[in-house]
Amino acid sequence: MALFSSIGTTTVNQRSQTYDRLAGVDAVIEVSITAALNAGVTTVATVTTQPCIIKGIVVHADTAAHADMTTAAIKGGASQVVTFITTTDATEANLNAVDKQVSWDGVARFAATKTIIVDLQGSGSTAADLTISIYYCAAVDGGYLA
Repeated sequence: MALFSSIGTTTVNQRSQTYDRLAGVDAVIEVSITAALNAGVTTVATVTTQPCIIKGIVVHADTAAHADMTTAAIKGGASQVVTFITTTDATEANLNAVDKQVSWDGVARFAATKTIIVDLQGSGSTAADLTISIYYCAAVDGGYLA
């Protein structure tokens, strides 16, 4: 499949899975989180095949309230040594209405097999209704988040 094709005089980008996994090409993965709000560490994404650079993360509230939620911190790497979104940011008060969100932007690099997790802490087992979006690119051709 060609990377670009022409329609009249307009060139249209035909993104493919191969193109999205080239080093330096921006990509986004969105993961719906519906685990219990007291589930603890829950994997959001795993760096696959080659290293990736994480550029931004958003935790988005899809419903009006998460009554059982205490926090939904986002961490990554070996033993979750990198904190993206803290326990004081990802709280019920900051995610208690549709479209409320907390985010992180910066740069972090993880080798293949490293994970990004959400640490769901709460007082009960009500299901979360969050979407986590991760903006990233492969650091080496072939890397992606799954």
